[in-house]
Amino acid sequence: MSSPAAGSVPATFARALDALRSRFSPTTIAIACSGGLDSMVLLHLASGWCREHGHTLLVFHVHHGLSTNADAWQRHVEASAAALGVRADHRHVQIDTGGSGVEAAARKLRYRALGDLCREHRATLLLTAHHLDDQAETVLLQLLRGSGPAGLSGMDAANSAPELLGNPELVMARPLLPLSRTELEAHARALGLDWVEDESNSDTRYARNALRHRVMPALG
Repeated sequence: MSSPAAGSVPATFARALDALRSRFSPTTIAIACSGGLDSMVLLHLASGWCREHGHTLLVFHVHHGLSTNADAWQRHVEASAAALGVRADHRHVQIDTGGSGVEAAARKLRYRALGDLCREHRATLLLTAHHLDDQAETVLLQLLRGSGPAGLSGMDAANSAPELLGNPELVMARPLLPLSRTELEAHARALGLDWVEDESNSDTRYARNALRHRVMPALG
């Protein structure tokens, strides 16, 4: 997969948002923000674009309670949003850690919480920070699971997912999808952005992490 030059991060984002505005005409836009690198870049880019174009931006954070650092991550997101003059809200979700599918359960509860927050605040467009590396991992995971052609197409730039979000009026979009994590990190460092590191991202017991740390480097 090819990727834009590092200096084009804001331009790539702006093109994606311009297209989304033309297609869906949102008034209130929300972003999902964990506090990690990708979502902090998304927060910074979205706040600037919404301020320029007169859209209301909201920042939503889901507190999973799986890490001892979870409270600090929430505070980081809230403080970062406040520094940009953006309103933030959060939801706590309770995950059964006794089962083997913690990752899948967390994902399901996270998206349902985001859908509920969007409904409550009347946001019709939800932005997530998925990027090019996530796309490659998703396609490889689907391939390993024996997915058909639909699964191998990867994530869409924008789609509705009422079963996942519990909100049929909501569109979920991924404006960073053409950009690699390396490009996002270079952009974040150039701007002096701060982000948190989720220690679970290095746990290779999770399938996506195993791909990220063991398989993808070998393929590269």
